[in-house]
Amino acid sequence: MPAQRGPRRDEDPADDATIATIESALHSLGRRLKQGRLHDYICQQAGDGTDQAGLAILYVLDSQHAPDEPEASWRITDVAAQLGIDAPAVTRKAQHLERLGLVNRDRDSDDARATRLRLTSEGHRVFTQFVLARHQWLATLLADWPADDRSEFARLISRFVGDINRHLLELDQA
Repeated sequence: MPAQRGPRRDEDPADDATIATIESALHSLGRRLKQGRLHDYICQQAGDGTDQAGLAILYVLDSQHAPDEPEASWRITDVAAQLGIDAPAVTRKAQHLERLGLVNRDRDSDDARATRLRLTSEGHRVFTQFVLARHQWLATLLADWPADDRSEFARLISRFVGDINRHLLELDQA
């Protein structure tokens, strides 16, 4: 495990009250964003009822989608690793998504034991509608913020998420 990094010499250490405020806000944000009521609201706006677990899989599959690669697919084990869950959970959810016509499941041509998932055009449409509805929800929340504040928030949250991702990668490699 990598050693805990303290503040650099050119930085002021964060005070405990600041860190406590950030911790509290992140905890509250995480709870609120996971609430079924919010998910249901965004799905209603999108005109779809896909559950959170299904949308997580569509999100991973859509990240692989590119106009020049309409047949891009992921192994179930890779989707599971990306989401940090076990492969049987992805398999069960993928079976449901397949019944809804949102994904196709195919045998891997390189390994007949493995299954690959591919987003269907309907799956891409449903996912895109959800993303647009979520985008509109966020735009509405931030509509009263000055443009400079929105830009600064976008910059800082992107930096924060990047730092979290780097730290988690370091932990995975330890």
